[in-house]
Amino acid sequence: MKQLIIIADMEGASGIFDSNCEACLHEEVYPQNALWRSYGRACITSDVLAVCNAATDMGIDDILLYDMHYAGCKESNIELDKLPSIVRLFDLPDRSIMWSRIRGQAAIEPYGLVTVGQHARNGEANAYFAHTIHTPPIQSFYINGIHVAEIGESVMCFCDVPYLANVGCAASHREALELSPNVTCITVKDKLRKWEPTPTETYPIIYAGISAAIKDYSNKTAYPHSDRCICELNLTEEYRFRAPDNFPWKGEFTDRSATWESHDEETALSLFWRMHDYIEKRM
Repeated sequence: MKQLIIIADMEGASGIFDSNCEACLHEEVYPQNALWRSYGRACITSDVLAVCNAATDMGIDDILLYDMHYAGCKESNIELDKLPSIVRLFDLPDRSIMWSRIRGQAAIEPYGLVTVGQHARNGEANAYFAHTIHTPPIQSFYINGIHVAEIGESVMCFCDVPYLANVGCAASHREALELSPNVTCITVKDKLRKWEPTPTETYPIIYAGISAAIKDYSNKTAYPHSDRCICELNLTEEYRFRAPDNFPWKGEFTDRSATWESHDEETALSLFWRMHDYIEKRM
């Protein structure tokens, strides 16, 4: 069995730009917003479908999909009934970000990983909707010196799994390449070049790019597992940490920064959400 892991976001999807940014806003959080259902969902669905169709045509026989955009909302951003029958979803309550549970449901050695609909990290130039997990309050999050956003979370959760392709905004590729220099970068929009194609235009680009990435499988590399992860979480100016009196991990807090160490990437990512519990807005 060749199991492909797809982790999808939405800000980096085809057809969604600054001019129609409401297409990203999930209806459960913004019930007054009609563009997500009438337009935005079709955009990310087209991108994911192109990946799935290319993968199945190239011999992939099992696809596990995680739709991480607006995790916590029950309804998927992707129109699941339009995907091939071999696509399965990770079993998560309301699509919550639970990296250990996600990794535990996949094969011990998946065939590969593809990230779809990805945006760039906070601070990246010429990016659509750049942010690091959610900014504010997060200014930056580092694991072993790499500025980790949604792409980094996904790739590090599946460390030692070949990273085949990143499909998204041109600016998002910088993070992908830091994690795995041989990853195939498939651009669906580029603010620097003022290239804003429709999902219809990008579908064959994605399909061809994924097909080429799988053909080049022998050259694909994975982010390597580390026995020591040094983490640093920094906040924007209007937020601070309310440090606990004690905590059962090696680390420390300052006003706008928290640092910790872990023995693997899954624990590092899980502790991120523990640290997040101690963030508060300045009065």
